[in-house]
Amino acid sequence: MTEIQAALGVSQMKRLDEFVARRQVLRKQYDQLLEQENLILPSQSDDCYSSMHLYPILLGTQDSSLARSRVFKRLRASNIGVNVHYIPVHTQPYYLNLGFKNGDFPNSGLYYQNTVSLPLFYGLTDKDQVYVVSELKKAIQAIE
Repeated sequence: MTEIQAALGVSQMKRLDEFVARRQVLRKQYDQLLEQENLILPSQSDDCYSSMHLYPILLGTQDSSLARSRVFKRLRASNIGVNVHYIPVHTQPYYLNLGFKNGDFPNSGLYYQNTVSLPLFYGLTDKDQVYVVSELKKAIQAIE
């Protein structure tokens, strides 16, 4: 790490509370905007305070990886930076070489196949968040 990178990091650490507070606002807004949808939203225990580095939504509890793929592609086509996270550890090459195989842990596989992470970052505007939700709803309706 260079000294300039370190200085930038230190300056950003001073704003950490501000960044996390904004993410909390965005999380609550997503929760409200999506509460009527047939989705499983991230939860947070009342005795915890998360930095909410991601906002993953579970599209279903059955194998609907095709649905996830369609939602993902449609949102990306709408210039929405959705992502897929939490690839099951046992499917990583190191663990496959140890003898693990796809299907060994079916719940983690289902979660991975059905989850999309919505944009969640400090600079996300309320207007952009409403657009994300609007396009997500359209994408879900298109696959139903």
